[in-house]
Amino acid sequence: MSIPYIETNAADCRDCYRCVRNCNVKAIRFKKGQAQIVPKLCIICGMCIRVCPQKAKSIHSAMEDVLQAKQEGRQLIASVAPSASAFFNMKDFAEMEKRLKDLGFHAAEETGIEANIVGLAHREYADQHPDRWPVITSACPVIVNLIEQYHPDLIPHLAPFVSPMIAHGRLLAEKYGPDAYIVFIGPCLAKKMEIYDKAVAGVIHAAMTFRGLREWFAAAGMQCGATSTPMEIQPADGVRRFPLDGGLIGVGTMAPIILDRDMAVASGLEDCQDILREIRLGNLKKKLVELMACKGGCVNDPAVVDRREETRPAGRHPGGADQDRQPVLIARENWPPLERTYRNRSIQKPEFSEEQIQAVMHQVNKYNSVDELNCGACGYSTCREKAVATLRGMAEATMCIPYMRHRSESLHQFVMDVAPNAIIIVDHNLSIHDLSPSAERLFQRSLSDVHGKHLSCLTNVLDDFIYVRDTGRHIVGKARWLSEDMIVEQTIGPVEGQPLIVAILRDITERERERKTAHDLREEMLEQTKDVVRKQMTVAHEIAHLLGETAAESKTALNNLTKLLAREAVQRG
Repeated sequence: MSIPYIETNAADCRDCYRCVRNCNVKAIRFKKGQAQIVPKLCIICGMCIRVCPQKAKSIHSAMEDVLQAKQEGRQLIASVAPSASAFFNMKDFAEMEKRLKDLGFHAAEETGIEANIVGLAHREYADQHPDRWPVITSACPVIVNLIEQYHPDLIPHLAPFVSPMIAHGRLLAEKYGPDAYIVFIGPCLAKKMEIYDKAVAGVIHAAMTFRGLREWFAAAGMQCGATSTPMEIQPADGVRRFPLDGGLIGVGTMAPIILDRDMAVASGLEDCQDILREIRLGNLKKKLVELMACKGGCVNDPAVVDRREETRPAGRHPGGADQDRQPVLIARENWPPLERTYRNRSIQKPEFSEEQIQAVMHQVNKYNSVDELNCGACGYSTCREKAVATLRGMAEATMCIPYMRHRSESLHQFVMDVAPNAIIIVDHNLSIHDLSPSAERLFQRSLSDVHGKHLSCLTNVLDDFIYVRDTGRHIVGKARWLSEDMIVEQTIGPVEGQPLIVAILRDITERERERKTAHDLREEMLEQTKDVVRKQMTVAHEIAHLLGETAAESKTALNNLTKLLAREAVQRG
């Protein structure tokens, strides 16, 4: 199986590991902090959907496939589980049939009509094959997956019969012909996988959950109400008990004394696993065992209800399952083929050396048994089990919450201790939560003195803190005078997801003093330079004036000399 019937929204999946803790077969891989369903390991129990607190997991919808078949002109035939009327709060199946026809279905019939013959086939098989005792019922696809993948040695105990869904699908295929597109509608998520099982594939073309059908009704604008239209075929009332624990045995027309003595019922994967272990050990002396993965039966499938909506708890033995039994409505000669086969689908887990396991343990500071808390927070029962999962690529070493907490606390303490700048952590009421040693020195107050007190005990300059609290925005590198003799460069920001504000204060008082001293020195030197320049300009002006007078006198003397020389030349000539 490679189709991801359970889909994960990575944006909503957040390191809680609850799905791993509740996955009975540990079919969930964590990679880069995101949960990923591993299809070849998954048995489609749907527990991860039920327990996810972020609602990050959803069921792959078959509605698009059915609509595509409708557009292609296929004849839609619905096989509807007996509990549909109860889920949709309908008076009878006739109303369901009408609503399905309004959606475009050609016909709709109840799957429960096949539960009688499947139940009877189980009883007869158990009577005829004491060498296979206890015979395990095969109606629950999750149990079939569980045995084929994780308990293949118990395959001989599985009754070799198809589920009522497949039996009904074979009946409908024979009735409506090869062009029919048969859609199963029921409470069980695992039916989506079962229809592709190689042993039974090709009978049911699509499987929808009740929730999926409800979404289709809503999209089509349909409101489901009661109607007085009578049902054309009324299955036995006992068949409607089929989705409850003990339902298959209950429709098998067995005497109450036999039920008490030779047959057992278990629902819920943990109880079913216990039963399988007892069978393996040879401790369960029963003729027939009905195992149902969902606690209380199919009506409690994760595709139908949330955990808080579960119905009555399941018991090991079916009480009153013989009530309302009716004879089988289909003559034996008209039964569809019920036989099926099983195969070993187990995956060999790799083996790892003790050195490899210890190497992973050492990554999270687990060097001896004292360090192994085995708290289960990561989803695995023991630290060693998680280490093996890490080697298999199913987990990450840093999934260890105690280790990450210790690392976070150590890193926090390291940063607080060695940071040269003052660090202050306050809540939205501006109450002090923490001070770094450098902050204690800056304000000359110890953390023990101010813890829990208002920030105003350190400074009255609070407007930046209030701005960050009210807007959620950051202030970066802003210089503020906290007092007459102290100026700091402060960076303030909110802590995402927590009502805390962190401020980093860099004392720049000395730097500002030095900057002011340098500024004053520059101003003084500038004035001195200006004075020197002014004096030089005055001297230059005076020199120029003197030079101007001297030049005029020289010019007059030169003119006179020229005239004298000219007269002498005339006299000689």
